[in-house]
Amino acid sequence: MKRLMIVWLALFAAAPLAAQERTTSPHGDLKTECAVCHRPDSWTSLQISSQFNHADFGFPLTGAHGATTCRACHATLDFQRTSSDCTACHTDLHRGELGPNCARCHTNRSFGDHTAMTKAHQLTRFPLTGGHLAVDCIACHKPSSQGQMQFVGTPTTCATCHQPEYNTAPNHVASRYPTTCEGCHSTVVWNSAALGAASHPTTPIALTGVHSANLISCTQCHTTQPYSTVQQTCDGCHHADYLGAKDPDHVAGNFPTTCTSCHGLVAGWLGAKFDHPTSPVALTGAHSPNLVTCTQCHTTMPYSTVKQTCDGCHHAEYVATTSPSHVAAGYSTDCASCHQAVANWAGASLNHPTTPIALSGVHSANLLTCTQCHTTTPYSTVPQTCDGCHHNAYVAAKDPDHVAGNFSVTCTQCHGLVAGWLGATFTHPTTPIALTGAHSANLVTCAQCHTSMPYSTVQRTCDGCHHQEYLATTNPNHAAAGYSTDCATCHQPVANWTGAALNHPTAPIALTGVHSSTLVQCTQCHTTMPYATVQRTCDGCHHAEFTTTTDPNHVMANFSVTCTNCHGLVAGWTGAKFLAHDGSVSQFRIYSGKHLGKWGNCAECHRLGQPYASTPSLLCLNCHGDVQTDQHRGDNYTISDCVRSGCHANGSKP
Repeated sequence: MKRLMIVWLALFAAAPLAAQERTTSPHGDLKTECAVCHRPDSWTSLQISSQFNHADFGFPLTGAHGATTCRACHATLDFQRTSSDCTACHTDLHRGELGPNCARCHTNRSFGDHTAMTKAHQLTRFPLTGGHLAVDCIACHKPSSQGQMQFVGTPTTCATCHQPEYNTAPNHVASRYPTTCEGCHSTVVWNSAALGAASHPTTPIALTGVHSANLISCTQCHTTQPYSTVQQTCDGCHHADYLGAKDPDHVAGNFPTTCTSCHGLVAGWLGAKFDHPTSPVALTGAHSPNLVTCTQCHTTMPYSTVKQTCDGCHHAEYVATTSPSHVAAGYSTDCASCHQAVANWAGASLNHPTTPIALSGVHSANLLTCTQCHTTTPYSTVPQTCDGCHHNAYVAAKDPDHVAGNFSVTCTQCHGLVAGWLGATFTHPTTPIALTGAHSANLVTCAQCHTSMPYSTVQRTCDGCHHQEYLATTNPNHAAAGYSTDCATCHQPVANWTGAALNHPTAPIALTGVHSSTLVQCTQCHTTMPYATVQRTCDGCHHAEFTTTTDPNHVMANFSVTCTNCHGLVAGWTGAKFLAHDGSVSQFRIYSGKHLGKWGNCAECHRLGQPYASTPSLLCLNCHGDVQTDQHRGDNYTISDCVRSGCHANGSKP
């Protein structure tokens, strides 16, 4: 029997492996070993091994999912057919309004967990704050007739949920309070509603000062219903106070009913201060409220009838003043033009016009009194010009004689405002003659030039004063040479006319090279009189040299009489060079390329007895004819210009 039992156990132990190999798994293509979940003695008795991790299959078993049974989610043994969507197991009470992602609002601990719901709600157009955080969802999201809560399209206005509170609250309906509850209430608690200065309109009346909500209640101002019928002006509430005010009398003074023009928002209307206009009279100096009372100026009612000018209040003082007499002098009745707003009119100072005469120099108020100039009354009749006061001094002046010289009667043109008229200086015109050099005031006196009266008849040209010097000059003879009578053309205004220098024209002949004034004298070129008849061409002066030159013969060669075509302005005409030879490819180049220095004189090519221009065509082959018999043989070259052919540019080898 014992042996039979051992055999039976051995067969039983081998049986599961054989069965597992032969039987198809009801779980589909599940790669997990059966022993991870099943007990060896029964398929239906599950014993989940710690080796099994549901998260490896894409769905971690956390929260309430870890406590539920496998059958609660796996309705069939084919586990791969089980969906991981929440709606596969949980009925969507939201009818798809919020989408299939339940995790946006719910956690896997419990569907009633509000943590995620609150966070999700903050992203909507109605974030949850205060008491709204503790309210159950169904309180706002009312179930529909189908018994399901509504989310999409749920109103967000206060009145949607709180209309009953609005209807039962005292005065809300009668006062026509707005249904935007947040204007007074917070989401923390309804009972702490308060319409403070931050919410109350700042106009027409702000809740500050004695109007502060800490000092008065709403019904003290809002005495009628609805609240919008409240008085909108100071006088609307305080008219009785306005009528009762007697110091000063507001009604008689025609004071404005806008109390804040003078009063601050303080108890008892204390500290009233009127923002007095700064014009026409400002409350400064002797007009300061510390020195005068309102009724001293406002002597009639209403206050707006007050005098608006200095003279309106102080005419008696104006008339009584005798030092100086304001009336006789015709002084302005605008007292402020001389007086400051100080007691007893002390310190009066006239802001004297700066034109036509300023109080400076000898006219300074420190040196003379008003009556020295203002000799007649009213003061406005004072002379307005220098000559008006100083005509006698003008007539008596003899050094120079102002009358004969026809000097200006505007004394300040020459004189400064100093005693005795000392230091007179005339700003002499710079044209036609400036007082510089030999004309300087340090070297000549006015009478040396101004020899006749009036001074305006003075000569205005060099020749007008210096014609005798012009005629007497013989080195060179100015008259014979036809020199300009404008001495400044050559002479500077210096003593004895020394250092004369003519600004010689640069064309047709400039004074450079052998023509330089350091090498030749004027008379070497200017051989006839006047100087304007001088020869103006090279040949005009140098025709003899042109005709006598034989190497080469200029006349026979028909050379140009413009000497500078070949010659530079040097002594002995040395270094002549005909640059036209190298002027272009078509010329015969002798100053550049391979031909440089090959010829000793022109006659080697230009035959004597004929003009150079008629020299036979200077072809390269005239000298290089042997090329037809050597390297160019048989190439059918014609006798032409080798340079023009493009092979021997500048005479070079190809």
